[in-house]
Amino acid sequence: MAKNKVKLDNHLGLLPPVIKSRLEKVRKESRHWHAIWSGDTGYEKFEVHGRPTNHVVDLGKRLCTCQFWMLTGIPCVHACAALARVNKHPEDFCHKLITIESYKETYKYHINPIPGQAFWEQSQFNKPLAPPIKRKPGNLQTKRRKDSDEVSSSSKKSKPVTALKRQLRPFTCKYCLQKGHTKRGCEKKREADAAQAAADAAAAAKAAEAAKDPKNASAQATATAQATTTDTATASASASATATATPNATTTATATANANITINSAPIGQASEIDLSQPICSEPEDSQKVQF
Repeated sequence: MAKNKVKLDNHLGLLPPVIKSRLEKVRKESRHWHAIWSGDTGYEKFEVHGRPTNHVVDLGKRLCTCQFWMLTGIPCVHACAALARVNKHPEDFCHKLITIESYKETYKYHINPIPGQAFWEQSQFNKPLAPPIKRKPGNLQTKRRKDSDEVSSSSKKSKPVTALKRQLRPFTCKYCLQKGHTKRGCEKKREADAAQAAADAAAAAKAAEAAKDPKNASAQATATAQATTTDTATASASASATATATPNATTTATATANANITINSAPIGQASEIDLSQPICSEPEDSQKVQF
């Protein structure tokens, strides 16, 4: 800062060397432009003709349609052509902040020298504490970060990825109407299905055996018919015994018992006939029939 202050102490002129060189370059390029006065009383507005298009310059407001003058503070090529038309110097139309006067005003201050830290005055107050260091969880990584196209080493097992599960309402089984499981995982349904499957398998096995041995099948059919006939006869005897309103009840029971004895004494392999006829009584009061 002190060097920049001393550098331009003996400089003569309105502009610093850098700004002056830029302005000279712009002034040389303004020779290709032709300024025409618009006829105002202040002799400030001009129409500058050239390539690629024409521009309007206002020297009183220091404006040009190319906006170079407004942005940099240095007159543009169109403004330099208009200033040359009225015989004025472009240095007088530069912005105040880029003049040598503003440069000297900026560097007129100075910075006081500072002694070393050993000569600093000791303070009675506590020393300022540094903010706490925030360390990230886990050990510090000493290996480099691999790119996405690089294959990771398979020597170490990858950590399991934990994912949060959805919170669902308790399930209700449609088979046993208990909560905590569904029909698909019900133990009672599994046991019932297993028992039904076993029963179906046993029935299928019996049917297969009967189909293989026709003698056993006929014997089983005969035994089934005999058991059915015996049950029917027993039911008839019971019905006859209950009919006690007539004097022929004893006779009917005796006949039914004889029929049962006949059925039971018949051989298993032969078909037996059942005598269900009733005795005919001469008296009209004894002619009532027992209904089965």
